[in-house]
Amino acid sequence: MITKQELYYASVPAYNAPYPGDDYAYDTINNLSYCCAIYRRDYEGKKYKLILSNGEKLEFEIKPWNLPHLLGIDYRMITSLYMKPLFHNVLELCDEYKINSLVVLNRIIENADKVLANDEINPIKILNYYKIMLKTSCFLKFSKLKDFDFGVLDFNKNVYKNISNNYISSASNKYLFSKTNEELAPYCMIGLKYDNNLEIMVPETLVAPYDMADYLYGQRLILPLELLITNGEETNRVISTREDKIRILNFYKLLLDCYHTDIYINGFKEVLSKKK
Repeated sequence: MITKQELYYASVPAYNAPYPGDDYAYDTINNLSYCCAIYRRDYEGKKYKLILSNGEKLEFEIKPWNLPHLLGIDYRMITSLYMKPLFHNVLELCDEYKINSLVVLNRIIENADKVLANDEINPIKILNYYKIMLKTSCFLKFSKLKDFDFGVLDFNKNVYKNISNNYISSASNKYLFSKTNEELAPYCMIGLKYDNNLEIMVPETLVAPYDMADYLYGQRLILPLELLITNGEETNRVISTREDKIRILNFYKLLLDCYHTDIYINGFKEVLSKKK
């Protein structure tokens, strides 16, 4: 189970987080590699469109350059000036190489032994293993959207700030969220915001908040009804079943009982009318 110390370390720069030990570090690299495989299988080149109970159509795509950030790779830090020796010697990249965040992610996985050897003894670490473990675990929770094992939060940033008195840098106005088995971070969330062209949403962040009540209080929960997955000219349509809707509604009811949040679901009467 995740501890308070791990949650704290996940929020600090890599150089302030201790090396977690070989087993944890290797598991983290394996998670990174597995998430890349899941991305290539489920998301690369595909657009997802969710039809929601309030009539909205939520279309999003995970671009290749979104992936490293989502999985906890600090590209700016790794490519900063003071990291140059590690950039060359550990990741085996040169200044002339065409560098982007995806290249860095792939080199971390390919040179895992050298990365771990550096991070075990060098105060200047390449990775924050706690952050990556948290984010990869969240990413894997959203690898089976077809199962409709998630809720949708219609998020108002100003409401959150007024309730929690906390500053939030996120620009996401929709969150998909799912239950975890963790006591301290019982939900994981993927935040979606509109891309610069305002036509399609992109994932901004993956979080496992310990202050879930602040995220939910005064916000709206929406029911996902259909999922369209477009791959080139081919589109697959998945419709949530009556059992899916009832399961999500029960999920929302538990949130209501626990956090006393507002809720809005257009499909509520439809589900009840079909219940035997």
